[in-house]
Amino acid sequence: MNSILPFTLPVAILLILVLRKAPKKSASSSERPDFIAKASAAIHSDEVSVGDEQAAEGVDYNYDVVGESYQRDHLTSLIRAHDAFDSGEIFTTAVLELEPTNPFDPNAVKVLIEGTQVGYVPKFDSLTVTEMIKKSGKSVYEVPVRIGWDTNSPSPIIRVRLKLEVE
Repeated sequence: MNSILPFTLPVAILLILVLRKAPKKSASSSERPDFIAKASAAIHSDEVSVGDEQAAEGVDYNYDVVGESYQRDHLTSLIRAHDAFDSGEIFTTAVLELEPTNPFDPNAVKVLIEGTQVGYVPKFDSLTVTEMIKKSGKSVYEVPVRIGWDTNSPSPIIRVRLKLEVE
């Protein structure tokens, strides 16, 4: 026991001194909601902010396409074809095409740009969009689209947004 005491006493004194100089935290409950809000915003914020941006012609791209991450090679090919890596965005036309043979959603609507699939209309709106396309009397429906990405990122998330009003 005597052999442990010379080592334990200095460690205990050092620990007390460190704890004494540590900054005091208040037990305020107001810090936690701020932290949660900041963490949530950091996790759920968009790498590419395309929500409120408008095209030069004033078109509001208000509708998110889903599944773009699975079509990254297709999107990269489109960006390469437009030689637009430095611009951060491409404005063009998307074709909404019904996909009744989709095993996950018989009302699936795929999004094509220049003949290349880039994603889908979200499942919660697929029935409404399917009915809208059928009411138009066409098998496909064309809408303005914006492809956007962060030019400062070496491997950016590429987002696709449509100008689409779903009722």
